[in-house]
Amino acid sequence: MKIIFQNLARTKSSDQKILADFKKNPPDFSDLPKSDFSAISKFVAANKKWRQVLVIGIGGSSLPARTLVDALGKSKREFYFLENVDPAAAAKIFARLDFPKTLVLVVSKSGDTLETLANFFVVRKFLGKNWQRQVVFLTDAEKGFLRALATKEKIVTFTIPAKVGGRFSIFSPVGLLPAALAGANLQKLLAGAQQADPKQALEFAQIHAAEFRHGKNISVFCVYANALESLAKFFEQLLAESLGKNSQVGITPAAAVGALDQHSKLQLWRDGPADKFYIFVGAQNFKQDFRIPSSPPEFSFLKNRNLSEILRAEFLATTKSLAEKKRPLAIFDFAQIEEAELGEFLQFWMLEIYFLAQILGVNFADQPGVERGKILARARLGAN
Repeated sequence: MKIIFQNLARTKSSDQKILADFKKNPPDFSDLPKSDFSAISKFVAANKKWRQVLVIGIGGSSLPARTLVDALGKSKREFYFLENVDPAAAAKIFARLDFPKTLVLVVSKSGDTLETLANFFVVRKFLGKNWQRQVVFLTDAEKGFLRALATKEKIVTFTIPAKVGGRFSIFSPVGLLPAALAGANLQKLLAGAQQADPKQALEFAQIHAAEFRHGKNISVFCVYANALESLAKFFEQLLAESLGKNSQVGITPAAAVGALDQHSKLQLWRDGPADKFYIFVGAQNFKQDFRIPSSPPEFSFLKNRNLSEILRAEFLATTKSLAEKKRPLAIFDFAQIEEAELGEFLQFWMLEIYFLAQILGVNFADQPGVERGKILARARLGAN
């Protein structure tokens, strides 16, 4: 994977001990691209009748699916994601659903996620007395409410690996089942993920850590394709939840979409405080494009240009503008947004976050702050 760096802080070469430890005892998520996905393919082949898919989940039980569906979706199926327990947002989704023609995926690793279960109980009422026929659970192999209900009601269920945290589960059924239903090629996606180079991810993590130690405690992740907007949100969760474990360690992620956010954030990025590390992701080609047929004389430079050419010019101009101000940059460039490249990119980022946590001395996998919030929310609602 080619990465262009500009204006970086000094950093040492790869830490061979961290890499040796990784090879000896790799995190469980790193082996997911090698797993068998035949059960998912078989399910998708047998369930072509569904016109819509509703994914009920939140955080690491939703963002992985949304990332892959938005970037790689090819089928005519409509996808909806019911994440927050916001009744107004739910009402808008329900108004678009034809429930008899909708497959519902309920995703919760613990099987007890408050927001997910609340939304599921509401949706189940809309589905009617035979709701079991169009619901699939993605949850733990043994524990939790969803697993118990699946056993009781004979619900089709896919297992989320016990030792893989939700935000690292994109190459488990959490991401792969929705992606396959959206028409993505899982073989190419996982083959691409297997091409990710741990050494390169470690080297990037060391750069990232060096920038943090030089006062860059905000990491901007800007994508120049709307199809990658959920990827930027996925990056936010990976970085914030994996690293923010004490008052001394934590990098604030800031997702952005170009060229849109140039018109609200670029002024701050270029001329504001030098407290940010910038990660830009572009695409050289798009599967669909539109040519500008004509233009008035003062805009003659636009005549016969494609929209993608304009977006590309914005991408290159913005990164150059920041480089001129000596802002630290890392630039990634997709030839095209497709399975193999995206698979490698996603695995690279999860490895980078893992290594970054090792370098900064925090546990990449836990989330005590999130768990405390869950306990207090349940208490407010009267749970035992």
